[in-house]
Order: sequence, then structure tokens, then C-alpha cells
Amino acid sequence: MSASAPPPPRSRGPRPYALELHEQVPAQLDETVLACVRHGRALPPPADARCIDVPLALLQGPGCEIWRSATPVRQNREGRIAYAENGEVLLGHVHLPEAALADLSAASESLYRELQGFLRRSGYGACLRIWNYLADITKGQGDAERYRQFVLGRYHALAQQDGFERELPAATAIGLQDGGLLIYFLAAREGGTQIENPRQLSAFQYPRQYGPKSPSFSRANYLAWSDGAQLLVSGTASVVGHETAHAAQAQRQLDEILINLEALLAEADRRAARTHVWQPTLIKLYLREAAHLSAASARLDAWLPPQVPRMILLGEVCRSDLELEIEGIFGVGL
Repeated sequence: MSASAPPPPRSRGPRPYALELHEQVPAQLDETVLACVRHGRALPPPADARCIDVPLALLQGPGCEIWRSATPVRQNREGRIAYAENGEVLLGHVHLPEAALADLSAASESLYRELQGFLRRSGYGACLRIWNYLADITKGQGDAERYRQFVLGRYHALAQQDGFERELPAATAIGLQDGGLLIYFLAAREGGTQIENPRQLSAFQYPRQYGPKSPSFSRANYLAWSDGAQLLVSGTASVVGHETAHAAQAQRQLDEILINLEALLAEADRRAARTHVWQPTLIKLYLREAAHLSAASARLDAWLPPQVPRMILLGEVCRSDLELEIEGIFGVGL
């Protein structure tokens, strides 16, 4: 992080979207839906281009996210990217089949270049949050590992812009149980404030041991909407500095993750120069093994207020010694 104090987040207009959680997918998506994100295996074919299917086994919680706009949306497709937008934010997605990933680094670079060009042309040049789901994410040895190859391609695409590390989105990278690469993203006309975790080395500064290039994401993105602050939190694991803490020990890793999340919320307060009473509005937990479900769920119950929605999914974390990972959205009134 920079030695000089960065400016506090600048206030924006009212938040132009809301997130709803549903047990069942609505029969029809109305004109205010930016996206319907469906989690689960063997999902029925989507009836609407705004449906984004994440084929991870749903272990607990509601499986459907509705990203709802405050105003009617316009939906379209450009190249491989399907999207909907409302004049203030855009939510898009793209899926590449496994056959397109023979050279994963090249495929990742091509896709991220396409995404960057699309966002510039569309007027939504600030990517706030992005989700990356890749089949067999830790398959391969050394630098041939699929995640490292994905990271390499993404880096080459993003590094075309000078100083790109200062404008990175919050992100998740999780292993799919079906083939291919799925990416979906939230973008806006104006960027948020990149938040890094004082307990962790910024991912884009990771040393060479983690691959030819460092991962390109921020720990969180702070959005100062006029009707309430929001923190979009990246996938957060049991990493201290740059090293895995408590390798292969799921419960101790979960405790470390919660400490990391508390540190991240405190850092967001510091950057905003105010103390927020952060309330989680969605917590999503990814487990490498379903056997960890009972203990992990009980620990979340002890940490979260009972009314907070949580979703627990079976998904492979991007380091083989990490058993679980948490992402989330936190909000507060300003």
C-alpha cells in the first residue's frame, strides 16, 4: 500500500441496484432484473439471457440471487458477453466451454482483453466486482497449474493499462465441478475505492513462488452510495501475509478467515475516515469438502446475526492447501 494517505471514498448517487435471495428461481424475470444468478447442479436450461448458472453443489441456503435494478434495464449481447444495464451499472457474463481452454493462458488473456474493450466502449469502464469459476482449478504441476495459467493470461490483458493495480475489482476464483470457464461481473461508470487488508500482502504483490505473475484483484471495493456505504468483499481465505495459515485444517482456517474479514472492515473504516456499523447482507462460503459443512455452518451461526443470508457451496479453492473461502457483501447507512 502507498505510504501517502489516499483520499477518502467520494460519495456517489443512490445505489442503483439491490440484491435479493430466493429459494426458487422466479418463473419469469421482469424488466427490473439485471441478473439472476442460479447456483446448483443439474439446473434446468435458462429461459432468459440474464440467467447466470454457477454449477456448484448448493449445500445450504438460498440458491438464487436476483440483482434488481431501481429502474427498467436494457439487455443485449456483444461478442461473447451477454449483459443488462440500467444507465448506472451493468451486469454481464460469459462462459467458455472446456474446448476453448486448450491454451488456458491465451484464452484467459483473450477473454479479459475482450472484457476490457467492451467495458470501455459501453461507458461502464469501472469493473467493481468479478467472479471467475474455472474447472479443475488446481490441476497441473508448478506453473502449468490451471489457476496459474488463468492468472497469467488475465495479467497480460490488464497490464496493458498503466497503473492497473490501483483500480482492481474485488474478485473470486473458485473451481467448477463442470468444464469450462465462467465469468460474471458488475461494472459502473465510476470506480469504487480499492481496499487492501493490512494482515495480508496485496495479491498483486505476491512473490514468484505463486506463479509467473501475481493475481490481479483487490481485497474489497468500497462504494459510498448516498443512501449507504457498501463493501464488496473478495474471496477471503486463511492467508496471512502471502502464506497459507493452518494448511488443511478447516476449522482453524475458518477462524483465520473471520479475523481477516474483521481486519478488512476496520481498514475500510480507516480509509473512509469514519466508523461504520457494518452489517453483512450476504455471506457466501465455499467448501472444498462437504464433510466440513456441519462444523463450518455452526461457526458461521456463532459469528453472524441469525437474519443474515448465507449460502454454502461445494467449490475448490485456488490453493490446494486451502479448505474454504468466504466472500461477502457488507452494508451500512451513511
